[in-house]
Amino acid sequence: MKTLSLVIALYNQLEFTRRCIASIKEHTPGPFELILINNGCVDGTAEYLEGLDANIVTNERNLGCAKAWNQGIRASHGAVVGILNNDIIVTPRWSDALLAFMEREGHGIVCPSAREGLLDYDLPAYARAFTSACAQAVRKELYAPCMLVDRAVFDRIGLFDEAFSYGGCEDTDFLWRTQAAGFSVAMTGSALIHHFSKVTQDAVTRTETDGYWNHNMAHFQKKWGRTIRGNWFQRRWADVNAKWVKRSEQRRFGHTLIEKSIRSSEPPRGSG
Repeated sequence: MKTLSLVIALYNQLEFTRRCIASIKEHTPGPFELILINNGCVDGTAEYLEGLDANIVTNERNLGCAKAWNQGIRASHGAVVGILNNDIIVTPRWSDALLAFMEREGHGIVCPSAREGLLDYDLPAYARAFTSACAQAVRKELYAPCMLVDRAVFDRIGLFDEAFSYGGCEDTDFLWRTQAAGFSVAMTGSALIHHFSKVTQDAVTRTETDGYWNHNMAHFQKKWGRTIRGNWFQRRWADVNAKWVKRSEQRRFGHTLIEKSIRSSEPPRGSG
């Protein structure tokens, strides 16, 4: 199985970072390289990082996702590089499932399924039941909060576009460049993570007031000749297709590959 490097950009949110890294260390079998980018944290994250067995890159200020991720990729040595948000929690053998899926199917980027929102349920039990029910489920889609990228993708198309500020659009830009270069991208139901969702992005939005999102959208449109969502017909088709995919997954597997947390401690269908 290919060697693995995990890159996480950090901008405050220490408690989420603690939980994320604890889950990685507990549930990632086999050797892996952990690279953490301190993107100008001022909440005690720097002190926390001092005690970790990880490669730490420190920036005096928040350089944004694209630049931080690129720093981590350049510092990495694995044949596969994982780009992870710090507000996720992984589950047992998540990386083994993703690496096996990548090797078996030959995808350039693979992503786990995710349950988003409050962590108000038994995640390990839910993950066991979910992956059992959805082991054969595949969606041809990028889940940017947690993606494993084959080194060959970076070698062919380069790194993330650093013209995108802070966070936004750089993931879709990278996806489209990856697909244009002939690599396939897919999510698998054989691995599940929990994602609290937009924790760092919301914090950046509250503190950065220079209109970075509008800048990112303008840069994307200039580069691709369209917005991410496209014209009315493209938006309509995307919405109809997304609904069809979710209904198909729910009907076949009892789940969709991106779920919202519900206030229930009951295990999902297929738990036995």
